[in-house]
Amino acid sequence: MSRVARRTTGSALAVTLAAASAVLTAPQASATTSADTPRLKVLTYNTFLMSTNLYPNWGQAHRAAAIPAAPFFQGNDVVVLQEAFDNTTSDALKSNAAAQYPYQTPVVGRSKDGWDATGGSYSSTTPEDGGVTLLSKWPIVHKEQYIYKDACGSDWWSNKGFVYAVLDVNGAKVHVVGTHTQSTDSGCGAGEAVKDRSLQFKTIKSFLDAKHIPAGEQVMVAGDLNVDSHGGEYASMLADGGFVGADSRTGHPYSFDTGTNSIASYRYPGEPKEDLDYVLHVQGHARPAGWVNNVVEETTAPWTVSSWGTSYTYTNLSDHYPLEAGRQ
Repeated sequence: MSRVARRTTGSALAVTLAAASAVLTAPQASATTSADTPRLKVLTYNTFLMSTNLYPNWGQAHRAAAIPAAPFFQGNDVVVLQEAFDNTTSDALKSNAAAQYPYQTPVVGRSKDGWDATGGSYSSTTPEDGGVTLLSKWPIVHKEQYIYKDACGSDWWSNKGFVYAVLDVNGAKVHVVGTHTQSTDSGCGAGEAVKDRSLQFKTIKSFLDAKHIPAGEQVMVAGDLNVDSHGGEYASMLADGGFVGADSRTGHPYSFDTGTNSIASYRYPGEPKEDLDYVLHVQGHARPAGWVNNVVEETTAPWTVSSWGTSYTYTNLSDHYPLEAGRQ
């Protein structure tokens, strides 16, 4: 369903809502490799910082402090976060990370403040923001947000879209899109989530094509793309977005593992394991040779929350594992 249709409905309902063995496509010849291309280390992480108004007992404050201190969070050039929905704790996470990553974008869809431009189907009456933010070691010289038109299920109630940031890396421009695309949701009709993701990937491609970015500049797309690298939708995703798959995918075979991740196994017992998170390049632009996507099987010291007199202990900081990307 398009966001245009839901804008009116959202206005009425907002008041009532509290609310590595993947089969990889070889990089296309049109994506050039160059020794001069900045060799960045990029982290993407779905933080599962849901609104405390709706999900009060998921340790958001604890995790907002623990995530920036975690080993996987250190030493990156760029960090792209998803599901930074809760305003207070996502702001705290960003503040806790500011010493390492002083250049930051606002959260997509939260407001128009702090952006150089806002595109797509932004609506101030949509109950939830888009949850995506980008943190950088390097100066951000331009930042835009774009809100997707099409969404279904619970995504229909959020301003999901993407951040587009241009970084100055020692005088070289690097372009990064950070996004969280349509989730597979029981509230979506048959095939609707796949269709919406396809439209969203095509939207990213059209947006970048319109920028006329020089071929010698690196363009990356990072985030929870909600497409399993082991499944048939992966090839369609690459084609729709004009993306180039990583040269190799290493580490844990699933970035969303309902068997080994303590939060995912509690929330989704018996559900399929999936490999959903990526840092990809865009065809026709410079890219480092030997680009690797590595899923980190993160664990942390046990932490406990209580709900209705029952205690729950977890050993992970999110229901997704972080994915780090860089050159071999």
